[in-house]
Amino acid sequence: MKSLPWHHVHITLTDREAAAKWHEQHSPAKRTQPTKRSENLYCGPNLLQIQSIRVAPEPSDGRIESIGIGVLDVSEAVADWQSAGGSIDGITRHTARVLDPWGIPFELIKSCRIGYTHINIASSEPEQLRNWYESNLGGTRITWKWDEIRLSLEYDTILILFTQAASPVLSTAQRPIDHLGWYTNDLDRTFNQLSAKGIHFPVTPRIFGPVRLAFVEDPCGNWIELLEPPNGIISKPT
Repeated sequence: MKSLPWHHVHITLTDREAAAKWHEQHSPAKRTQPTKRSENLYCGPNLLQIQSIRVAPEPSDGRIESIGIGVLDVSEAVADWQSAGGSIDGITRHTARVLDPWGIPFELIKSCRIGYTHINIASSEPEQLRNWYESNLGGTRITWKWDEIRLSLEYDTILILFTQAASPVLSTAQRPIDHLGWYTNDLDRTFNQLSAKGIHFPVTPRIFGPVRLAFVEDPCGNWIELLEPPNGIISKPT
């Protein structure tokens, strides 16, 4: 499977503007002009969308657990988040699991690559889930240098990490990470290829503003948006 290009991670919060302003101030992200539906934060080519309306239902098994951010100094970033209303959920030499003031989980890592770096997905069967993503969305297997236990797939501008979920799998009710998104330059072809494999599409291809999109469901019930930009031309900011 040829790897699809990464597009975004979507979170749902009532006060999306306040959250976007906070993250612009306390992370490497930069806000762009908001749309009617969302606040948009970019770290280089990677996008964090904050909307006030939930799109995906709660997954049945596992969850999109946290969003990774590369920073130059983890201790300094943690201190800044704490002073601004965030909290620590765990810390090691090179990484820290933190919550922003709205309870959104992030993982800060010491990195020369500043910005959104990875997404953590917890599942009761992480190896099978990685195999599903690899088979249907592509990606390259690598070993993540901060944690060799987590399984990984590298896409063009993001790393997806798969970890063992607690048993029983915790409710995602307090986890407002809604869904993940990838680009495709030909949505109909991608839809037909995945449908032929028996992959479930809760939302089939349709026009949405200037783009075409569809949603596919992974084996845990997480929703994945497939986005075709105008004329199928994929262009990412640097």
